[in-house]
Amino acid sequence: MKAFLLKLLRSFEYDNLSHLLSSLMPSTKYQLTTVCTSISATGVLVNRIFGLDFLAFAALLAVLAGELSSGIIAAFVKKEQFSSTKLTRFLFKVFYYLVLIAVPYLMAQSFFNSGKELPAVIFDWMHVFLVVQIVLENMVSILENVSVISGKPKTHWINKIQDKVGGLLK
Repeated sequence: MKAFLLKLLRSFEYDNLSHLLSSLMPSTKYQLTTVCTSISATGVLVNRIFGLDFLAFAALLAVLAGELSSGIIAAFVKKEQFSSTKLTRFLFKVFYYLVLIAVPYLMAQSFFNSGKELPAVIFDWMHVFLVVQIVLENMVSILENVSVISGKPKTHWINKIQDKVGGLLK
């Protein structure tokens, strides 16, 4: 049996089982297995806790990082000193946002699993609403920061968007 498996492996140009495993999991060659496994596990946790796939969660994190970085640059432009209080405030806000995303999703899943459709649908709607609202609020904040960075009044880009949307609705 061992000779047959070795012959089979060699027919695919693998010298031994180790080379096959290395081909299946190339991260082992570079000692990246722990990192890759951690990323995979995180993706599962993100999906189970926040109801977002990894790409959507990455986009959410990108928006949050955009708000943080644009806020730091805007503070620099306004010649404000960087403070740990403002950073802590931002981190508290991110924590608060993540709780607001997770709780309705977890409640919806719990009600779906126990066959209680009405509360499940309500919490599912709340989850989607809060995710959209949080992303939009952070995008507004980024636009305010970009206005400041570009030397315009804080409301410049928001007013431009309001004018465009208002024009479309007329």
